[in-house]
Amino acid sequence: MEETSKKSMEQVAYEKLKDAILRRMLAPGTQLVESTVSEKLNSSRTPIRNAIKRLASEGLINLIPNKGAFVIQPSKEEIVQAFDVRAELESSALRFAFERITDKDIEELRSIVDKEASATRDNDHAEYHVMNKAFHMFFARKSGNVFLIEFTEKIIDRINVYLQLYDEFYNVKLAEFEGVTDHTEIVSLLQKKDMVSIEKMLRSHIAKSLKSLQIDKIVYRSIEELFAPGAF
Repeated sequence: MEETSKKSMEQVAYEKLKDAILRRMLAPGTQLVESTVSEKLNSSRTPIRNAIKRLASEGLINLIPNKGAFVIQPSKEEIVQAFDVRAELESSALRFAFERITDKDIEELRSIVDKEASATRDNDHAEYHVMNKAFHMFFARKSGNVFLIEFTEKIIDRINVYLQLYDEFYNVKLAEFEGVTDHTEIVSLLQKKDMVSIEKMLRSHIAKSLKSLQIDKIVYRSIEELFAPGAF
């Protein structure tokens, strides 16, 4: 019973902290003090510590030895560098994969874009997130290069964290977002075998994502406010 209770409290802490980070209620750089969270949740510190470790494994928390746990706080320069690397990796993946792409692959991409479009109509951010990643991983997976697949997925996952923290995309209805239009155009160019234009479109699409970041326009809350009665 005690173990079940610990797991339950760990899940509660994990979900509340993750939701607060992704809903931009906690400022990047905020220290997550185990004793404060455990006191607010009337819990021991062990499940809180485990919840924080889970968030760290997902790239939302930085664990700094002898200092503590902090909400991830990338600098603007780091974010720009991440987008630059992503553009290079996806362009390389396109060049590796281009001659391998079949009509069946193009139909698979169309299916992904259709599911993205459906998610935008339903304003389903979770499904859109999954389909968007599937689209951007397509060329890397098709390249057959295990290192390119690994590095591309890592940079996409890291950037997705940045987008969830800073992008206006998560504050608007998906129907107002233009990402699906770019993906549709890329598929059309792929059918025309126009690699030069596809690479140009990919880079433009990634650049637009970077420009959409809203780093200085969010109002945050403290840990104490976050776990106050009625905060969720």
